[in-house]
Amino acid sequence: MSASPANAIPASDEPDELDSRVRAISAEDDSDSRVLLFAERVSIEVSKVVLGGRYELVRHLDRGATADVYLARDLFDGSKVVAKVLDEKAATTPDLRTRFLIGAQAAMKICHPNVVQILEVEEPEAYRPYSIMEVLRGETLGHLLRRGELLPADTALVMSRHLASGLHAVHQAGIVHRDVKPDNIFLVGPIGEPTAAKILDFGLAKCDAGCEENVVLGTGQYMSPEQVLGDHVDARSDVYALGVVMFRMFTGHLPWDLELGVELLRHQLVSPAPPPSWLNEDLDPRIEAIILRALCKHPENRFASMQELVDALDIILGISDAPPRPIFDVSPSRVPDSYSPASAHARENAKLLNVTISLS
Repeated sequence: MSASPANAIPASDEPDELDSRVRAISAEDDSDSRVLLFAERVSIEVSKVVLGGRYELVRHLDRGATADVYLARDLFDGSKVVAKVLDEKAATTPDLRTRFLIGAQAAMKICHPNVVQILEVEEPEAYRPYSIMEVLRGETLGHLLRRGELLPADTALVMSRHLASGLHAVHQAGIVHRDVKPDNIFLVGPIGEPTAAKILDFGLAKCDAGCEENVVLGTGQYMSPEQVLGDHVDARSDVYALGVVMFRMFTGHLPWDLELGVELLRHQLVSPAPPPSWLNEDLDPRIEAIILRALCKHPENRFASMQELVDALDIILGISDAPPRPIFDVSPSRVPDSYSPASAHARENAKLLNVTISLS
């Protein structure tokens, strides 16, 4: 397994196509994070457009799978903001348009230091839907990892705690992110010495209402078994994804370092995650236990909530005492630790992937 080469403007290290038998939407190149970091260096001047009579587009920063991102100026107070504008194709595609609006509107209600602040979401009659968000200074975790660098273990532990706390707030708001990955994680502060981590990009989020089921959404390397099959997802799917992120953050590698395709998805469905200590011999065994528990195949064997994961990290950080039960015990409560599709749709997808799993 080799580290990705460094790039001045990091390119996606995760292919954006799945096997034709399984539909998945990956927003790897649709992350707001890149533009927040490289705004002054790679931006392009644009014709002056004012959104909602308030936000003047100053520079085009990035073009993703479904949206364009701009540096903008708030004409009310002169401050800089980031504007994410749905592109013309997505704006005329009902499911993409709806997903953009529902995800952004739901995320706007979250006020948490570890979640990017969305200031406004609009659907004007004469223009495409857009959202306005805060400007951040730093880089994404994806940028750092693609340079072949790792955070110091103590810093990575704190960043993990920030991410789990932010995701807990997301879940409390009735949202499942569904695309937790390094390019949707922003490390705020000096490059290589972050002081905080924030969750970005709710373009694939599942909300309490208005979001579809029975559809495969996510980025293959970070998808839980239930996501791979298009089955019902809940907060524990984000627990799994954060487990993959932590595995990579502490080792520099993915659990299954494969090209995105059917073989990778099969591993996500049936292969136990290798112990991260195989790649990092100095890893605290308690951190390894947290990662392996988060990466259990059956949702009931993972942390029941993101708050449970926060509690486990707090013990290592010395913020709280150990609870009565053995929180670092990775022995699964359901044996064997395998995923059983709940819906007929998911069972059909399992057959298409030609995997041998329990279909009961």
